[in-house]
Order: sequence, then C-alpha cells, then structure tokens
Amino acid sequence: RLAEDAAANQRTAVSGGRTEFVQNRAEVYELPEDADRFYFFNPFSLELFCRVLGRIRKSFYENPRELLLFFYYPSEEYERFLMAEDGLKFRGEIDCRDLFPGNDERERILIFELAG
Repeated sequence: RLAEDAAANQRTAVSGGRTEFVQNRAEVYELPEDADRFYFFNPFSLELFCRVLGRIRKSFYENPRELLLFFYYPSEEYERFLMAEDGLKFRGEIDCRDLFPGNDERERILIFELAG
C-alpha cells in the first residue's frame, strides 16, 4: 500500500517528474550515475546501511558530484554512527515535531553530505 500511495503522490507532485520510486532491496539497488539525493525513512540496521553507504560511495567515486543523504526519524545509534563516520559531513537538521502530536525528539531529518 505504501508504494501505491507514493506512486499516486508522484503523479500530482510538483517534483513528480524528477522523482523515481523503486521497490528493491537497498543493498543491491543499482544507483543511477546522476542520483544525488538519498532519503532514508526510519533507517534500517547499521549493518545494512554500511553496505548501502559503500554502494553510494562507489557511485560517488565513479561519478563525483554533490551527494546529500537525509535520515528521517534516526535512532541515537544511527546519529552517533553518522557523526563519527569518515567522509560524512553534517549539514544540519530539520525539526519535524510540529507535524505530529507530542514532542518526539526523533521527529527530525538529519542531513549529511558525502565528502570526497
């Protein structure tokens, strides 16, 4: 159902022509050489993310460009890892707590740049 909702939103969104939804396992997904933004929703395990990050780095070294990574609803473990990871530069965060009831500190998006 989530994939169907995303596809419906894509058809009507202003950025719909620039966005592609692909349902695949992250660790085997072939990155387009011009992909420059990566969004991770409530990210998966760090072990799996390290494999995905390796594929993103490989793509970056084969085709250098500005690459931004967005992490919605990150855990403390994820945040510690990202802040300490060589080659990732923290660019900021977007506070999303106003979108939902309560005051959940994880309701935010962390933004990182992959640096060469």
